[in-house]
Formats: sequence, C-alpha cells, structure tokens
Amino acid sequence: MPAWKNVFRRLKLKNRICFRRLLIIILLGGLLLSCATESNILTLELEIQELICLDGQHIFEGRILSLTGIKAVTVNIQTQKAQIKYRENHVTAEEIKTYLMDYGFTIDGIKGNIAARKRLPSCCHHEG
Repeated sequence: MPAWKNVFRRLKLKNRICFRRLLIIILLGGLLLSCATESNILTLELEIQELICLDGQHIFEGRILSLTGIKAVTVNIQTQKAQIKYRENHVTAEEIKTYLMDYGFTIDGIKGNIAARKRLPSCCHHEG
C-alpha cells in the first residue's frame, strides 16, 4: 500500500480536509505564479533583400528558428518580407536584426556581414 494512504488513515477527518485545502492552495498558487511569468509574444516585420529564392528562404528560416525565443516565422518571397513572432523576455528586436546581419542578410536596406554574405547561394545575391 502506498505510503500516502497510510498518512490519510492516521489523520482525523478535520485534518484531512485542512490538508487537502492546503494542497489545493499550493497548487493554485503555483499555477498563478507560472502564468504571471509568461512572456508577451511580439511581432517584428523585416524587409530581407536575400529572400528572392527558395534557398534564401530555407537558409533564413533555419537561421532565425535556431535563435532562442523565436516562436514563428512567416516569409513572403514576392515582397521580400519576413514576419517574426518572438518572446519579449527571451530576445529583443535589435538582437534578432544583429543575429541575421551576422549571417549576411540585408535587413531593411542595411547590409550584413560581407564574408557571410559571400557564403550565401548565388541566387540570393540581389544587387538593386
């Protein structure tokens, strides 16, 4: 027989009710505390010059999804825009932009790392 059943047998009825109430209060407190620390999900829209082909899209998605705090990514090759949903307490918009520029992506007209940009597939290089 499990040990916790022996505890309930030894307690009087009044003590059992108090014990159950205390247990419920502790569980509800833990639930409320975990909800209070939940972070907001923010959306960042960026114009990415290298999003002109499927290769660029796959590389971009792979890079951004490896960053901690990223919830979802939506990419539109026709408009060369990306919509990134991220957790505000894990990463900032500036950190996301810097991270992508380190991989050679051009963000809102600002060119990224030149050496990394050269490693992108040739179809991603758009001079315009």
